[in-house]
Amino acid sequence: MVINKIDGWLFIDKPIGISSFSVIRKIRKLLNIKKIGHAGTLDPFATGVLGIAIGEATKSIDYLNDKKEYEFNITFGESKTTEDLEGETIDSTNKIPNKNEIKNILKYFTGVIDQHPPKYSSVKINGIRSYSLARKDLDFQTKSRKITIYEIRHIKQLNNFTHKLRVKCSSGTYIRSLGRDIAFRLNSLGYISFLRRTKISKIGEKSIISLDKFSELVHIGNHFKMVLPIESVLDDIPAVYLNKDNAIRFRNGQVLNIFDLSCKTNSLLVLKEKKVIGLGKVEDGKLVPIRMFNI
Repeated sequence: MVINKIDGWLFIDKPIGISSFSVIRKIRKLLNIKKIGHAGTLDPFATGVLGIAIGEATKSIDYLNDKKEYEFNITFGESKTTEDLEGETIDSTNKIPNKNEIKNILKYFTGVIDQHPPKYSSVKINGIRSYSLARKDLDFQTKSRKITIYEIRHIKQLNNFTHKLRVKCSSGTYIRSLGRDIAFRLNSLGYISFLRRTKISKIGEKSIISLDKFSELVHIGNHFKMVLPIESVLDDIPAVYLNKDNAIRFRNGQVLNIFDLSCKTNSLLVLKEKKVIGLGKVEDGKLVPIRMFNI
């Protein structure tokens, strides 16, 4: 039985050693809810900001700003099957780059670049998850995709083999592939030995809560304060406020002729007073409904 209906975004500090889906299962059980999803999977060995959409907020997952930030370590000298510390070593090299070599190479990993996702990933090859093919030791190649690296910086050298970096990137970026490619560009081999997502859109580490702490709050009924309204998370999307009559028409799926013909946008947050009621877009000077929030 659901005691209180929850619609909004929860940002968990994903612990190391469990999958993003495991976090979802735990939250679903804690809140006794069915509609739940997340924005951006984190590998089991990774930690950090995991955005969880609850209830009607699941309809807004695709509209969460796609900029993400990570801190990660590259350990040079070996390549791994999974391109992270959990894989088996498949090759090694004595070529270990120094700090200056790494700093100088990062300019080639800024802007729009092509990236091949790891073979151990959820991308599909002819309808089959690539990790399934990799586990069978089949010979295949993932297709390259365009990603954007807004900024990448060398932070510090941790030891003779490992360096810490920070990156701001678009959604769909595989940090494991980024580490692999940086090492390759330096005529070396490398894998990701630490990964933490520090930001999704404007949501940083100050806005997240551990899974254990959230569980404590649920048990004392004080967890609602951690669930952010849909509109607060999507406030980088242009918004339009409708009066009562137009709000009713919008909810009924009607196209509204209320915009200048020169205006066009594919993502628009629609509100009645201060309450979000849906998402729309503007075409030919008209507000076209896309999704409704039943809040």
